[in-house]
Amino acid sequence: MTKLDLSEFEQPVNVRPLTREDYPTVVAMQRRCFDDMLPWSEEQFESLLAHFPEGQLGIEYEGRLVASSAGLLVDFDDYDDWHNWKEISDGGFIRNHNAEGDTFYGIELMVDPDFRGR
Repeated sequence: MTKLDLSEFEQPVNVRPLTREDYPTVVAMQRRCFDDMLPWSEEQFESLLAHFPEGQLGIEYEGRLVASSAGLLVDFDDYDDWHNWKEISDGGFIRNHNAEGDTFYGIELMVDPDFRGR
């Protein structure tokens, strides 16, 4: 089997929890990634961090936040097969996060358009 050398494509990144200070950058990225949707309100963002900080992640490249993800833990059987985002995310507030849940449910994933494909 031939071994591929992908080292020329590797870039050092830092994966870290999001913080309150990231709010303006996250909102700006949301506007660029999802121009037809409303970004997180400050109250929603604070609620994400308060209820499940470990599930809100950012990826930095050269000190710049270039991607993020948000999620919560749920007992998946508590939701219908046809649930929607608003229901499972508690309208983006994740007050329904269950630390003992059996499923990590991603409610947002985005990469700054300038960094896609890099």
